[in-house]
Amino acid sequence: MFGSRLTQAGLCSLVCTTILMCSGCGDGKVVVRGMITVDGQPIDEGSISLEPADAQGPTTGGMIKAGKYELAGNAAVVPGKKIVRIVGLRQTGKMIPAGPPAPKGTLIPEMIQCVPIHYNDHSQLQVDVTPGKANKHDFQLDSKALPPKAISQY
Repeated sequence: MFGSRLTQAGLCSLVCTTILMCSGCGDGKVVVRGMITVDGQPIDEGSISLEPADAQGPTTGGMIKAGKYELAGNAAVVPGKKIVRIVGLRQTGKMIPAGPPAPKGTLIPEMIQCVPIHYNDHSQLQVDVTPGKANKHDFQLDSKALPPKAISQY
C-alpha cells in the first residue's frame, strides 16, 4: 500500500511537471519565415531584420539563402508591428580574386548588393507579426521602385 501511494504521487508529480512545461511561461515569440525576391528572382544571400516599429523590445534577424529565411529558436520574433530591413546579394556571373587569406589565384563569385537602400537602411517596409502561431511573410521587392516620399509636417 505504501509503495503504491509513492508510485501514484510520483506519477502525479510527473504529469503536473509535464503540463507546466508544455503550457508554462513561454516567451511568446513566434517563428517567422518566408521568401524574398528582387525583380522576381530569389536573393542569393543576405540578411533580414525585424525591429519593433515603436522602438520598444528586441530586434531580431537571420540569414537569407536562396531567397528563403526563417527566424526561429533564439531568432524567433516577439509579436507586434515590425520594421523590416533586407540586405541582399546576388552573383554577377563573374569570378574575382578572393584576396587574403585565400591562396593566390583563388577565385570566388562576385557578389553585388541587389536590394535598394529604401528596403534596408531607410526601410519603411512593415509587417504585423501575429501571436500564437508561425507567421509567413514573403517580400517581392522591385529594384526600380522609387522610395516612398517623406511626409513633411511643417
